[in-house]
Amino acid sequence: MAQIYKAKKVQKTPSKAVEITIEKLDHQGLGLGRLDGKAIFVAGGLPGERVSVNITEQKKQYAKATLRKVLTPSEQRIEPACPHYATCGGCSLQTLDSDVQADYKQTALFSLLQNFSKNNDINFADPILSQPWEYRRTARLSVMFDRKAKQLVFGFRERNSKSLVAINQCPVLVPALSALIQPLRTLLATLTVRRDLGHIELFAVDSGIICLFRILKPLNAKDQGLLQAFANEQQVSVYLQPEPESVVKLTPDTPAAWYQLSDGEFKLSFTPGNFIQVNPVVNNKMVAQALDWLDLNAEDRVLDLFCGGGNFSLPIARLCHSVVGVEGVDEMVRQAQINAMANNVDNATFHQADLSADFSKLPWAKNSFDKVLLDPARAGAAETVQYLHKLKVKKIVYVSCNPATLARDSKLLMEKHYKLTCLGMIDMFPQTGHVESMALFERV
Repeated sequence: MAQIYKAKKVQKTPSKAVEITIEKLDHQGLGLGRLDGKAIFVAGGLPGERVSVNITEQKKQYAKATLRKVLTPSEQRIEPACPHYATCGGCSLQTLDSDVQADYKQTALFSLLQNFSKNNDINFADPILSQPWEYRRTARLSVMFDRKAKQLVFGFRERNSKSLVAINQCPVLVPALSALIQPLRTLLATLTVRRDLGHIELFAVDSGIICLFRILKPLNAKDQGLLQAFANEQQVSVYLQPEPESVVKLTPDTPAAWYQLSDGEFKLSFTPGNFIQVNPVVNNKMVAQALDWLDLNAEDRVLDLFCGGGNFSLPIARLCHSVVGVEGVDEMVRQAQINAMANNVDNATFHQADLSADFSKLPWAKNSFDKVLLDPARAGAAETVQYLHKLKVKKIVYVSCNPATLARDSKLLMEKHYKLTCLGMIDMFPQTGHVESMALFERV
């Protein structure tokens, strides 16, 4: 039968400002208010505030808006500490004290998961916290040439825009990284390749400070010399990324990158550009809590899904019979194998697999497992959960960086005879609306 195209009716948004009262913060740190009964989400609004907003996006069940003016401020509202707060799109919760931020995040998380699980017997753990400032050991800064102004802009994305905010400092970065921003800007002005840089990633790890330059064309001899002089002057290691999947050292004697885990018990190497947890204090506490919730013994066989370079696998291996780590990216599998060998962990094996497909018939999945840890990306693990129940493990510890997908996957696990018994908030990113969490599911 022929299909006749009908254009969808576009819902027009109001051309003038409207006023709403913010009721609460949602699990993304957005203020939630209502207009004629319809939920309105607005960044920057705090509970109890009367605000003026512009509706920017209309959906059937809700709308999104931008904050124009706070008409009646909350007693909890404070002055943002960062000079770039008004324009930078990064740390949206600076208008709240850090303790209040954590309370709101925890309340929103617990409410969301309790609604999905329909379980009033969940044990709510204390939140995992760190210092509210100078906690971040990694950052990606964008580089863009403004053709109108004929100048290079170096910084973070502007709020509600694709433009960049030129920053001079960043108070959530560890001081060594924040102090590099101005020298990097000076360096960029001298490079002939400055219009062909995608971004610069910074790392402050136990092996030292690292700068990774995403370059879109080969460097000439002059630029190589300028980068080497910068590395010597600032005492940093410089890496180049000529292709998305290719990272090379500026010079052969550039030291390898590594960080310590579990108070120095493990030394994990990594390739700059690959994922590592941004908050080392929270990461160590998070790993310790996962070990506690798994309640490991010398007979346990554990499966670590989305294992990365071994952040959880290696500490788990020290407390159980064996660990099988599985990751979708070949390079990360090789990195985990290298890290296991370097740390004398001989009871952990690692495999590459597409965890969105049925993995239950793969050779490693035919082993008997007692417990599972999974730490997926923001998209969650819906497909993985569909097959995970076939293993009939006793406990699953789910580390999540997205409450919405954790809630969805929790429902799937409960349909497969698992009960959510423990839940905790992880504040990996203070000053932001980002919420991480850990959930314990037990087979019933």
